[in-house]
Amino acid sequence: MVSNVEHVNTLSEFLTQSESQYRVFDMGRKVQKLSTSTFSDFEDAKMPYPYPLQQHAWIAILFWNKQRSEQHYIWFLKLPLDERGLLEQASRSQFLELVVTALGKSMEKQPSKEQQSALDHNPLIFKPSEQKLAAFNSLVGQTLKLPASQYMAAAFDYLKDESQYQRWQEIGFQGFADIASRCDDPMFSQVIAKALPKLPQESFCALCCSLENNAINTPIATTLLALLKESIANNDMSRTVHCARALSHAKGVGFQQQALTMLLASALIKSELDIVVIIAARYWQLINDVDCAVAILEALSSLNIEQDVFNQVFTDLVSIPSARTHMLNALRFPQRSEAMAHHIAKLIAGE
Repeated sequence: MVSNVEHVNTLSEFLTQSESQYRVFDMGRKVQKLSTSTFSDFEDAKMPYPYPLQQHAWIAILFWNKQRSEQHYIWFLKLPLDERGLLEQASRSQFLELVVTALGKSMEKQPSKEQQSALDHNPLIFKPSEQKLAAFNSLVGQTLKLPASQYMAAAFDYLKDESQYQRWQEIGFQGFADIASRCDDPMFSQVIAKALPKLPQESFCALCCSLENNAINTPIATTLLALLKESIANNDMSRTVHCARALSHAKGVGFQQQALTMLLASALIKSELDIVVIIAARYWQLINDVDCAVAILEALSSLNIEQDVFNQVFTDLVSIPSARTHMLNALRFPQRSEAMAHHIAKLIAGE
C-alpha cells in the first residue's frame, strides 16, 4: 500500500498511487476506450480533449483494486473545457479534493453518508442515458473479458425469428448492445444484416443506437446504406436519423462518406435541423477539409434557425481538435451564401 502520499494533483495520480487499476472511456460522441496515457496528458493540460461534446469531456472511469476486492467502481464525469478544449483544472481539483477527503489517499476510508451524498451529487457527476449505459456495459465486459449479459440470448433469438418482431417491448437495450458489440462475428453479423430491413420501428431504432458505437462491417453497412437511401426517398425522418447514426463509425471511411454525401444532398436537410445535428454529432471525423466544414454550415444556414442554434453547432464543432482549423477556415470562405455570411457576421459580433 502506498503511504505518506503528500501531493495528488490529478485523478490519474490518485488512482495510480492508491494502487488501483483503471480504464477510461469516452461517453460523449461515441462510447469508446480512451487510453490512460491520453487521459493523463489531458489532465495535465498537455493536450485538448480529443472528443469534446458541448464544451465538456464526458468520461467514465472504471477502477478497482485486486489486492482488496474484486468489486469495480465507476465515475461518470462531465469535465468542463476551456475555449481551447483544455481541462478546466479548478472543477476537477475540487472533485479530487472531495474524493481524497471521503476515501483517503489510498482509498482505505469508508465515506460518511454526507460525504457519499456529496460525491453522488457533485455537479461533475452525470447519469448516462439507458442506451449509453448499455453500450458502456458491453464494452466494459469485453475489456475485462467477462461473459455477455443475460439479455443477449433473448435479443439474439428475437432478431432471428421474424414472427417475434412485434414483441419488441420485451427486448431491452442491453441485449442489443451486447449483440452490436459482437457485430464482427459472422454469426451475429449475418443475423443483424438480415433483420434490419424487417424490424419494426421501435427495435430498429434501438438496434441502430447500439450499432453507432461500433465499427460495423461491410454486410451490415451495405444494408444500412440501402435503408438510408430508401428512408431519404420516403422522407422518413426517424429512419433516416437512425440509419445515419448506425453508419457513423462503419469500418472504412467509404461507408461513412457515402452516408454523409447522401445526407447533405437530401431534401430533408433543407427542412430538418435534426439531420444537421446528427452530422455534427456523429460525422465530425469527416471534417477533414474546408469544403466539408462549409457544406455543414451552409446546410445549417439554409434552415430557419435562431442565431444561438448556429452558434452552438459551430462552437461544438470548432472545439474538436481535428476539425478546428477547417471550421475556422470556413468562416473566411469567399463563396459562401448570403444566409451563411449573415450568421457568421452575427457569430463574430457575439450576437
